[in-house]
This record gives sequence, structure tokens and C-alpha cells, in this order.
Amino acid sequence: MPAQTPIPPPAGIPDRSRKIPAYKTYTGPDPSTLSGPRSKSQAEQYFAKGAHETILPKRVSKAIGFGGWFFGGVAAVYMVLFADFGDREHVFSPVRREYIRTKQSFFTLTPEERKTMGLETRIGESEAGKQPS
Repeated sequence: MPAQTPIPPPAGIPDRSRKIPAYKTYTGPDPSTLSGPRSKSQAEQYFAKGAHETILPKRVSKAIGFGGWFFGGVAAVYMVLFADFGDREHVFSPVRREYIRTKQSFFTLTPEERKTMGLETRIGESEAGKQPS
């Protein structure tokens, strides 16, 4: 009967049947190079150096933070309302149509408002006066 060869383990699973050489095994740092254990007060003193809990942000950093949010908002509004995404329908098209409709309502008069101000009669009279009879 021929000798059977062992089946290799699947990829990613280490082969436990092989002995790993001692020089390749990591056992941590050399204990003689480590410092001794620290007391609780020493640990608190060490970590207190980096923890400045009473420091408030400087005025400049507050201004930079506010400016970032402000210009980010301006950029978002510009992208939604004015940036050119081509002629096709896109996600901002309904918002843009509503914006244009609202903007036009501020700068145009309704027929009732035109009638109240007497603009309808003036336009009709001026057109009638221009036409020769």
C-alpha cells in the first residue's frame, strides 16, 4: 500500500502539528528591562499631566469651528439650489422648483393684487392707445 501524504490544513488555520522554533516565539519584553509596579498616586500623577480638564477652547478655535459649520451650510445650500447637475431630473429638482416658485411669488403680483393696484387697466389702456384705428 502506498504511503499517504498528510492533508494540509485550510488557508488561515495554523498547522499545529509543526513545532514552532523557540527563537520565533514572542514571549513579551525582557522582564529585566521593565520598570517596577507603580503606586496609585504615581499613576494618577502620570495621567494628570495630559488631562487638562479646565482648559477652555480658545477664541480662535471657536471662530474656526463656527466658520466651518457656516461655510459648510452655505456650500450645501449652494449645491442644492444653484450647482449645475445638467438638464436631467435629479434629487434636488423638486426643491429647486419650489424655491423658484417661492422666489417668483415675492417678485410678481397675483391677478387680484394687480387689479387692486389698477395695473390691469393701465396695461389695457396703453395697448389700446398704441394701436392705430
